[in-house]
Amino acid sequence: MSGQELFKEGTTRATGGQARRYNMLAARLMSEMVKSLLGPRGMDKVFVDVMGEVTITKDGATLLRKIDVEHPAAKVLIEASNAVDNAVGDGTTSVVVLAGALVAKAEELLDIGISPATIADGYQKGLEIAIDRLGRIAIPCEPSDRQVMEKLAATCLGSKAISSCAEAGDISRIIVDAALAVADFGAGRVEVDDVKIEQKTGSVSDTRLVSGVVIDKTVDNSAMPKEVRDARILLLDDDLESKRTRTDAEVRISLPSQIRAYIDSQALDLRRKVQAVIDSGANVVIARGGISMPAQTMLAHAGIMSVRRVKENDLWWLEKATGARTTRDPGRVLKSDLGYAGRVYEKFTGDDRMVFVEGCKNPRSVTILLRAGSAKVLDEFHRSALDALNVIRDFVANPAVVAGGGSAEAAMARAVREKASGIQGREQLAVQKFAEALEEIPLTIAANAGMDVVDTLVRLRSAKGGHGINALERRVQDMLSLNIVEPVSVKEQVLGTAVEVASLLLRVDDVLMAKPQYYTHTHADGTTHSHRGGRQDHDHFDKLGKAQRPSHHYY
Repeated sequence: MSGQELFKEGTTRATGGQARRYNMLAARLMSEMVKSLLGPRGMDKVFVDVMGEVTITKDGATLLRKIDVEHPAAKVLIEASNAVDNAVGDGTTSVVVLAGALVAKAEELLDIGISPATIADGYQKGLEIAIDRLGRIAIPCEPSDRQVMEKLAATCLGSKAISSCAEAGDISRIIVDAALAVADFGAGRVEVDDVKIEQKTGSVSDTRLVSGVVIDKTVDNSAMPKEVRDARILLLDDDLESKRTRTDAEVRISLPSQIRAYIDSQALDLRRKVQAVIDSGANVVIARGGISMPAQTMLAHAGIMSVRRVKENDLWWLEKATGARTTRDPGRVLKSDLGYAGRVYEKFTGDDRMVFVEGCKNPRSVTILLRAGSAKVLDEFHRSALDALNVIRDFVANPAVVAGGGSAEAAMARAVREKASGIQGREQLAVQKFAEALEEIPLTIAANAGMDVVDTLVRLRSAKGGHGINALERRVQDMLSLNIVEPVSVKEQVLGTAVEVASLLLRVDDVLMAKPQYYTHTHADGTTHSHRGGRQDHDHFDKLGKAQRPSHHYY
């Protein structure tokens, strides 16, 4: 009996060198796809999903999360990019490019008869040398050094789509201000979630930092004040309206007078709740639930502003910004539950009105109000701002930086190449190839900028430490003099993850892929879904002849 007969019909199997080659090919193809994203001169990618939703991005992790691949090796690279994104928030394109370079160099070694285990061991030794050199060239800093933070933010944003805007420097300062507002230097921590990023179409120059919270809602009633100074804010996780049961319920009434009594009792209960809110001393009420029209009228007569049906996250941000405590029983409001803001007001932003809660005494949550010309650009700006915030978070946790522009990789490659000659056996060749793979990062930045790769490599190897690729001027220059710096923790994460992925793919020698039982397909009306028998012609109707429209999951 052959090995293939052991498996169910439709199962495909690739073994030995063939499986390894397929895995490496898939990894190299993924790397080639994202290479053009790297650096200030990198290109953007457009992805259109099955529902026709368009995403324009220059972020490697975003693109890789969108695409749907079948090959397990390609999925490994996507997971590696996601792991780096979750750990440090930046370097997602670099890790895929470096992993692809390591795999390509490993193929060259396999062609001359070096075993996968030897290559993996050589890569591990190369990683140790590179990490050691990274620690030596790292520049320690104070975690609260604002100038270094601005350099880090500007470097991060310089490789994003937002860098094409003239106001990118201002946005760097806004992001640093936001990070400093929520930073806890004693614990070495910046909670990125404490920074709310709200976005509205408009001019990029109108992007600003709000020392408080911006809510994408309007004041409930035109009779209410549109601005309240010295605001005493009550946060409600409840409704100020008649209660509705979650399940079916009935009220048995035998006399007409009982209808009036029932309605009066509901109105009385609502008035008691609203009066308790008025008596609490609050002049701004922000509720997660609804506020009925009679309740709005009572609040307006008392000169109280209310905003209803805000998101749960908004209440959480408001708690941190104003010092309020969310109340779940409006009938029991304590003075200590109220928060404070210097000013709460409604303002037109773009085509919509929004409520601004700002001027808080010691806000532990702030809002970056991003503006751009279109929703697609805003989404990309949002991703760029998050990356910059994560870079600052990494710096505060580990306050050390290295020169950017590929100079750190060039310095590590130089160190690995020098130490390779002292390594015995075939592992020496793998260590040398590791050094060549490290140089793929600066060379890719140079290639995306339109520079000659061979000339750039010669200049890079002959240059002093700290020299990298100035993609904007297409020259090899000292990166520190240009204020191009990156956090050490991002470099360490990228190196470690790329070597793990390359070693994993090298050690796989058997790939079995079962035939999928569910087939994704699209009907003439645009309905896309997966189920058994999807390859056969069919319609979706139930026994009564009604068309079935299953829920769709799209990326």
